Amino acid sequence: MKVFDGNFWIVFGLLIILCGLAIGRGGTPLLSEALGSGARLFLRFGAVIFLSFLVAGLAESLMPREWVASALGEDSGWKGLLLASAAGAITPAGPFVSMPLAVGMLRSGAAPAAVITFLSAWSLLAIHRLIAWEIPILGASFALTRWALCLVLPVLVGALARVLFRT
Repeated sequence: MKVFDGNFWIVFGLLIILCGLAIGRGGTPLLSEALGSGARLFLRFGAVIFLSFLVAGLAESLMPREWVASALGEDSGWKGLLLASAAGAITPAGPFVSMPLAVGMLRSGAAPAAVITFLSAWSLLAIHRLIAWEIPILGASFALTRWALCLVLPVLVGALARVLFRT
């Protein structure tokens, strides 16, 4: 596993540029404040991110590869996209749960289109978010209308992804 890959160097370069901008705008006090804020964010979310990668490893190891490849693989058809959409809609929590699950699905034999469907459904149809946030804040009529209008989108996105990945 290569730690210092292209992603690392892009983020490192961005850090250097932003440090230069901070020094230019406010000197070392602004730089110190900004880096301290970043360090506090790391302390707050670093453990969760670390745990999410452990979840990804466990999900990949525990997902039955034969079932995932059969149910969500390249030959799963519309049934696989519908299953991925349903799984995305019922997946609780934020990206610290859904992204490791998506990685585990890919590594266990799910087709990219099914994983795109899963992530689209998680983004658009998350039932936990609908119940906990949207209905109480936006009202049942608005929230349920939005949810119903989005119901077919993850499957359509997955179908489009199938076409794009085949070309």
